[in-house]
Amino acid sequence: MLEKKRDTPEHGELIVCITGDIDDFCSETIECLARYFSILHKNNIRAELFITSKGAEEYPERIEYIIKQHHVIGGHGDVHIGFHQSLSIQIERLKTMIKSFYHDFDLNIEGFRSPLHCHNQNTYLAVEKAGLKYDCSKKRFEIVFKRIPFYEKRYIYTKSYPIARPFLKIIGSVYNGYNKSLPFPFYITPKVLEFPTQGITDYSLIVDSQGPRFSPNEALKIGEIWTECLIELKQRGGGVMTLQAHPGRLSPAYIASLDHFIQNALKLGAVFSTPNEICHRYPG
Repeated sequence: MLEKKRDTPEHGELIVCITGDIDDFCSETIECLARYFSILHKNNIRAELFITSKGAEEYPERIEYIIKQHHVIGGHGDVHIGFHQSLSIQIERLKTMIKSFYHDFDLNIEGFRSPLHCHNQNTYLAVEKAGLKYDCSKKRFEIVFKRIPFYEKRYIYTKSYPIARPFLKIIGSVYNGYNKSLPFPFYITPKVLEFPTQGITDYSLIVDSQGPRFSPNEALKIGEIWTECLIELKQRGGGVMTLQAHPGRLSPAYIASLDHFIQNALKLGAVFSTPNEICHRYPG
């Protein structure tokens, strides 16, 4: 891991990036996207959506809609398959993705997130060799609940959570230290800026069979859990929280979770940005 001196964001800043992955546009209809974006637009927030080039090719009108709504598009691979291959194959896949977006939409893709966060050490160099500027494939946990017996099913809604919170924070620190997942973006190769993504995603809270599997009428609980993670990040001295909030899963049934989180984040003094915008502010 190579770190360059950064002049922004500064220590103490609290920045939130709303991001989401689109695998194939099976559920991300125009109506779904419109409801998702409405929550962002009322707060003057831009999202960054990581999309496969295959999905973009099959639903060009939805890509055009996202562009017209002034949100950022990043790459999510050529197809929704993890990046565990050799370096040469990963480079070729990324170049295919980049070429497709440029040819079909005149888009210069600069950022990447691997499908399901599945990647290996080859991925970072492949991202650089393909000409991309930043990556969001790593995970980061301010507080760990996943794979912790009892807590994984209830998260902060466990009666003993206030007592266990310090222990769960320590596990998060150990995870982040071992995986080199810093609270601020950092150069993981000489030319690729890494944005670790919050590991507690909507998938963890809604779909994962080992998780709480919240129903739509419990959507605010999701927002509260994300807020708890942001509070912890702030208490640690600030940083950039890159949130994974899939449009196709949250909109419309769970959209209140995102709205609730945004309102809480604003009260905490957070400012909103995108990995793309932050990347362009970093020294090259």
